[in-house]
Amino acid sequence: MLRFFRPGLLALVLSVGLIAAFPASTAADILPTQTSQVTLSCTDGHSVVLSVDSATLTSLTADVAAINSSGTGTTCTLNTAATDPSSETTEWTVYDYNPSNQEIRPRNSPNSMPATTSDNGITWTFPFNPNIYTALFTTTDPSVTGNDSGKTLTDNINLTGDAASFVSQNGGGCTGPNAPEASVRFFFTSPSASGPSVGTSPPGTGGTTGAGFYTQFWWSNPMQMAMLTGNQSQTITAHMSNPGEWSDWNGQSGANPAVTEAFYEATQSVQSIGLSFGGECFFENGVTPTQPFTNEQLSSMFSVG
Repeated sequence: MLRFFRPGLLALVLSVGLIAAFPASTAADILPTQTSQVTLSCTDGHSVVLSVDSATLTSLTADVAAINSSGTGTTCTLNTAATDPSSETTEWTVYDYNPSNQEIRPRNSPNSMPATTSDNGITWTFPFNPNIYTALFTTTDPSVTGNDSGKTLTDNINLTGDAASFVSQNGGGCTGPNAPEASVRFFFTSPSASGPSVGTSPPGTGGTTGAGFYTQFWWSNPMQMAMLTGNQSQTITAHMSNPGEWSDWNGQSGANPAVTEAFYEATQSVQSIGLSFGGECFFENGVTPTQPFTNEQLSSMFSVG
């Protein structure tokens, strides 16, 4: 039976600082103290973005230094910038891998072809760029973040254009009906859900047990839309009340008792939410249309209810 793995693999435990969960009335879980936006990227091709406070940033900096001096073959970078909501040109942000394909960057400037809406935010659309791997399409909109416990995610996804198909970068070596070359699925983050995960890291990457930041990132699994052609549509649905429909960074099902509590905590303090793009065994290694194509875009009608 095919086992889905995390979108990227890290060997060492990152002791990310804990942030307390907040009441049901809490909106997007970006606190006034979380003044830094962090991009954590590692040589396994994985890259994530989250807002952190000074204590968490100090902890992450120390952890990255430890990883880079460990001799395991895995190295990471930690880039920070002051959190500046005014730099965002839309409520939804597209993240692409940069030319090195090791770190994601947002499409914030008007010239970067950010997501747009023509119906007051009901539907958001963005174009794919040639030879650029798109990793995430997320929002921190308070209307869909905060306490999403017990809610249902729904997205009517439409692909339109003249591309024949899509490919992902750094293929994971597994294919089949449940591991298409390119796919899109739900994704959310919650810094408050730092806690132990389970399972050993793969050979050559340290052999440690997963923990810490693993349970801050969740992907719908198995729910996904296989990106088979440049013209297709599908409605995908996932339930935040069912931990068995989700897996963490370490590939562990939310139904595993070792991570179930962390999953429920994560659903109560969602910081960002949206879609993740990957292929084969990976959930966020990025996808791009096959060449040649002149125009290809994705439209998303995302709702939480």
